[in-house]
Amino acid sequence: MTTCEDPSGYRQEQEDEFMDILEERRRSSDLGHAFRTFTPSPYRGAPPLSAGALNRTVLESQYLRYVTKEVAMETGESVDLVREEASGILEEMSQNLQLGFIRLLGFTLSKVFKRLFSHININQDGLNRLQQAIQESPVILMPNHRSYVDFLVLSYILFTYDLPIPVIAAGIRNSDGHEDGGRDPASFRSILHQEGHRV
Repeated sequence: MTTCEDPSGYRQEQEDEFMDILEERRRSSDLGHAFRTFTPSPYRGAPPLSAGALNRTVLESQYLRYVTKEVAMETGESVDLVREEASGILEEMSQNLQLGFIRLLGFTLSKVFKRLFSHININQDGLNRLQQAIQESPVILMPNHRSYVDFLVLSYILFTYDLPIPVIAAGIRNSDGHEDGGRDPASFRSILHQEGHRV
């Protein structure tokens, strides 16, 4: 005969590791949450460049020039056309979010998520590690589901905890309505590489 220990202690330990960010939203003002002070600390190595200046720096980098020529040779297209496509991908990735839009998004998502979800649970230890990592080095966050809700929830969590709003790099739909995901993977990876080292 075997006996089983009461797992309630284990469940309590699991619950202690997670925090429901919607609980506070149900008790207080969504408007106050959206208009509170929002001062995320950027990566300490980030150069003081505008989005346009950063784009130009990436496009003029030696590595991107090399990849552009390689892609042109593989596809038979002109270097100028491949460079134009790379520029378009970079424009899609560029972040120029205004604080007013971020606050509007925070207010709207609070309303929507409280209707859609009963809980949004956050691992506090993981969040603390993310806060430290963001200040020490460039960070790429990769949701494990192909859902646009993932990007919204992620942005909402980071806004709630006063962390920089992420730049979303998702697949781009082509004229047929299918997700392209970046027709030239090497060019796309190159831009991501340059962004990761310069942003």
